[in-house]
Amino acid sequence: MTSRHLLFDIDVDALRQIVEQVGATQHQYRLAYSRALKRTASKIRQQSSALLKSGLAPRKMKELQRRFFARRIKRGAGLDEMSFWFGLNAIKVTRLRGRSVGKIPPRHRRRDKRTGRFIPAAQRRQYVARFEPKGQRLLSQSYPYGVVGRTRQGQRTIKVRDPLTRRWREALIDIAPALHDHLEDTLFAECVAVFMKEFESDIRRRVKHNITVKPTSSGGY
Repeated sequence: MTSRHLLFDIDVDALRQIVEQVGATQHQYRLAYSRALKRTASKIRQQSSALLKSGLAPRKMKELQRRFFARRIKRGAGLDEMSFWFGLNAIKVTRLRGRSVGKIPPRHRRRDKRTGRFIPAAQRRQYVARFEPKGQRLLSQSYPYGVVGRTRQGQRTIKVRDPLTRRWREALIDIAPALHDHLEDTLFAECVAVFMKEFESDIRRRVKHNITVKPTSSGGY
């Protein structure tokens, strides 16, 4: 299984400057930090869903939303951290919007129509199926020796033969190349900016309205 694990670092010195500038207490600082982490995770989830929807064009978003996890890492007396995990393993072609192009082969194609004898493998007609996805970040993919068929629900799909078990299975399409760098360059790059904006907005609101004020402990920030 292919996955992408992202852990973003926060500039604590920049946070302390904001705290000192607005005159917040340590308690307000920790609560604003905690809330900013939570809101950042929520916004990154929303952005990732939008990215997956346009980039992959899934038939059901729920299928891809399961591939995103935000995990909060507890640091005891220290400040917590947040990490994001994206599952980028291949997905069945029927899970995505697109066209399964190819002919549905006739039954008993291994026999000669005139003699009824089996046709040697070298002389059989070879089929090539192709999937044309609607997702903006996916390219058309061909499946040599793949055939177009239908699922049990009657949905048109592409089937390929497993080289080990020799059983037919539904074709997969690799989404990692299309999303690996894009996730890192967009979502990961925005994590820190989103967090800093949420943190500053929250702590200024707490100070302005005198919310959750407690004496600063001797340990500092």
